[in-house]
Amino acid sequence: MGLLTPLPAREFTPSAAAHLIWRAGFGGTWEQAKELAALGLDGAVDKLVNYAPSTNLPAPVCAALPEESNKAFEERIKTLDEDSRQKERNIRYNLERQRIRDLKIWWLNRMLASAPENPDIPPLEEKLTLFWHSHFASSFEDKIDRTYPLWRQNQTFRALATNSFLDQLNALIRDPAMLVWLDNASSHRGQPNENFARELMELFSTGVGPYTEKDVKESARSLTGYSVERDDWTFIFRENAHDSGEKTFLGQTGQFDGPDILRIICLQPATANFMAKKFLEYFVCTQPDSAMVAPVADLYRSSGYNLKQVLHTLFRSQLFYSERAMNSIVKSPVLLAIGALKSMRAQLPPDELILGALRVMGQDLFFPPDVNGWPGGADWINSNTLLVRYNFANFLMHGVSPDEFKTYDRLADRNTNRREFMETQRNPAAINWSPKYQLEQSGAIRRMLTARDIVDYYIQQFLQREPSRDLRDALIQLATTDGAGGSRSMSVQDTNFDERARGLVHLIMSSPDYQLC
Repeated sequence: MGLLTPLPAREFTPSAAAHLIWRAGFGGTWEQAKELAALGLDGAVDKLVNYAPSTNLPAPVCAALPEESNKAFEERIKTLDEDSRQKERNIRYNLERQRIRDLKIWWLNRMLASAPENPDIPPLEEKLTLFWHSHFASSFEDKIDRTYPLWRQNQTFRALATNSFLDQLNALIRDPAMLVWLDNASSHRGQPNENFARELMELFSTGVGPYTEKDVKESARSLTGYSVERDDWTFIFRENAHDSGEKTFLGQTGQFDGPDILRIICLQPATANFMAKKFLEYFVCTQPDSAMVAPVADLYRSSGYNLKQVLHTLFRSQLFYSERAMNSIVKSPVLLAIGALKSMRAQLPPDELILGALRVMGQDLFFPPDVNGWPGGADWINSNTLLVRYNFANFLMHGVSPDEFKTYDRLADRNTNRREFMETQRNPAAINWSPKYQLEQSGAIRRMLTARDIVDYYIQQFLQREPSRDLRDALIQLATTDGAGGSRSMSVQDTNFDERARGLVHLIMSSPDYQLC
């Protein structure tokens, strides 16, 4: 099997298990990593991959279908003057913006609660939901403007997270949010809209190359009539709008409809290759070469596009634990924030702070930048977002939150440059985390005999691997000197232990090492 040969069992250490939790979830505690390592490689991978899908998850209150339908709303306001009608529309829109905000918090709380030992919220399920949210990107803004269809789409991604790719594509062509977002809801015989048909191949399945413009047009004809009833946001197939004539698509000819197009797409070698590269980039390493892509694509194709089988093989492979893969992926803003909170065993910060931080770090859930989704990888890091990451760490440790975190309204500042972080405000109650109390509760306080013991403990808890030499030296210097540069070794008996421990963790979180997993 080459690169996909299983890792020798003896090499599945707690650090390797921590690597697995970061990639197959959102990180965790060192204790969870040790528990997974104790299961052995096969047991740990089975526990993470072979979860029961959340197929019947109840909708949160914020995602309920509005009691007043679109038709009823328009009927109610039609007798009003234009200013009053616009006021009513603004009230309705602002209510939906509050609901989508609440849905973000609901999802972030699921990510935070996900854990290997929590069968109700499997970490891989939420990590895959996030993957599909970016891969099959749809945004609240401009076209959808409703929370309910995005909740439905989010739950579809969750329920079908490891199903066959053909199952996922069949759900996609019937997904109301996607059909509206890519303009297929109004596509009909004689005037097919090519937007969805094009992205279906270019971004969602085959990638650029294996199709022609004629294939796009024929696919668009096949998808006419796949529409949405906007009153209750349900899929509807409008047979009288469907083009049932003969089409020729990717070398095959017939009276094709949507499922026929998807079946033909999944027969193309390019589809398995395209998706294999996507999975490798998300779970293993950036810029995978053809030698990596080929065996994963072969496995994906031969398994009938069974993602669970692919991940089971990948997570056990020597490739996954190789130097090329370990600590090579830049944490997304969501992964960075949720992983930090998991290590702290803390709850989400106030809504406006966590949502504002994620937005300015570049990952605003349900608002991907465009149909391409989030680029990921090194694109997460630039001079602006790196500064926000440092300030977010400062907020978690010291309650100092840049005002920028509190600016939620995208419409107000969408065309303006981000303000520099000139003003801060201290909010010590924002994060309830006491390092000393955590040490006492875990029993680890008895082992904290020297400053180096304390440094090693926080490296283990937050970085969960051996740090760079520069980072270790900086941490030891911080733990053994006072503010004036004099010698003052850190001790758990210090009256300001919590403050000094927060300083250590802040330094870890602000390091280049911590940006990677």
